[in-house]
Amino acid sequence: SVTIFSTMLARSLKRIGESGVRGFASSSRDPSVKYDFIPAEEKDKGQIMDVALNHFLYTEPHSVALGITKDTGKELIDWIVSKSLHYPFCYTIVHKETGKTIGFRLMSVSHRDHSKDFSPFELDEAKFDEGIQILGTILEGMKHDIWKLQPEANKILRREITFVHKDHQRQGIAKHLLHLGLDFEKLRLAGYDGIQSEASSFANQTLLSKNGYTLLMESQRKEYTRSDGRPVVFHDSTSSMQLFYRNLRK
Repeated sequence: SVTIFSTMLARSLKRIGESGVRGFASSSRDPSVKYDFIPAEEKDKGQIMDVALNHFLYTEPHSVALGITKDTGKELIDWIVSKSLHYPFCYTIVHKETGKTIGFRLMSVSHRDHSKDFSPFELDEAKFDEGIQILGTILEGMKHDIWKLQPEANKILRREITFVHKDHQRQGIAKHLLHLGLDFEKLRLAGYDGIQSEASSFANQTLLSKNGYTLLMESQRKEYTRSDGRPVVFHDSTSSMQLFYRNLRK
């Protein structure tokens, strides 16, 4: 009887284990089971700013390596969030169980004719911390060079920031967000030529390279040098900023 009981118990545990694995796999494939993906509006700015300043800046590889904090980075983050919310392409991610915002996707629009670009307010870049100035120089270079690298493009959808809190990563959220709410045919009809992304983390670079984006250029090691000669050191597999592009005009 002990043997029969042991066999029954083993089979029961196996079924539970298989069910658990299937449940986890299903959740991983479809993160909407555990998370709500909500189109972001101006009213959501405060919550997005809170997550960006208190979590994004302290985990994003370039921000960490360059020593950017919520105090030194607040104005720049405010500018990016305000600019992105001007357009209808942003999302917040809410964990259903706790009701907490655990991430977001910010996107904006960029034109060859820069006079058409929306700017929420003027940035006093001369007052920025050196780490932000290094980051800004790299980003501005890529924003400028995209028009040389894509001479046929005039209007581009731009991925500004996609962030998922570290406690909720590896759930398929970033991939789910990649093209969420983006109808490529409607974008083409609205005059968009492509989607641009300056990928600042190794994980994001890998995601884009596997999902139809082409690597156009990347930052050089010499760009990561402080005024006193000290090199900027990354703390993970990230080693550069990479400019990716997905052509919508094919």
